[in-house]
Amino acid sequence: MRKLQEQLLLHRIRTARDEQAFAVLHECHVSSLRRFLNLKLPTPHDADDAVSTVFLRLWNYLTDTKVESVSGLLFTIARGVVAEFYRQRKPELVELPSMDEFPELHSASVRQTGEVALVRRALAHLNEDEQQVITLRFFEGYSVRELAFHFQKTENATRVMLHRALKSLRRIFDPL
Repeated sequence: MRKLQEQLLLHRIRTARDEQAFAVLHECHVSSLRRFLNLKLPTPHDADDAVSTVFLRLWNYLTDTKVESVSGLLFTIARGVVAEFYRQRKPELVELPSMDEFPELHSASVRQTGEVALVRRALAHLNEDEQQVITLRFFEGYSVRELAFHFQKTENATRVMLHRALKSLRRIFDPL
């Protein structure tokens, strides 16, 4: 049913440039896109700017071209926006303080936040597909079937891809 509704919205956008149909698509996908961009970009402000850019490009593309699936296109555009962001930005080196310097930050919630930040930094050492499969599976909650559809692979191939990505991530945390 969801696929049929999405196809109807896409048709309305392409044929009538229906802004309300686009708003419905926006609401369906904005939260997952924002989480994806928050993982990829350094600040929430950068992620918000990227979300706007992605949806503007999506609108321009959808009004001219017939599309079968929005989510795949959306994340493809998002990866391009992230790549542009880092190409235009000059690299800067930042020294991160040690957690030992802040003993008041050793509560469970802060440790959990620190662990998420640690995983995010580790994800940067993986290739793009590995980063995306882990992010979509564990941060976005996609099922293996949804991942298979997103990557246009079989469920078996997707499970193998996820397994290999997790294995690479484990090697980063425990290199020996």
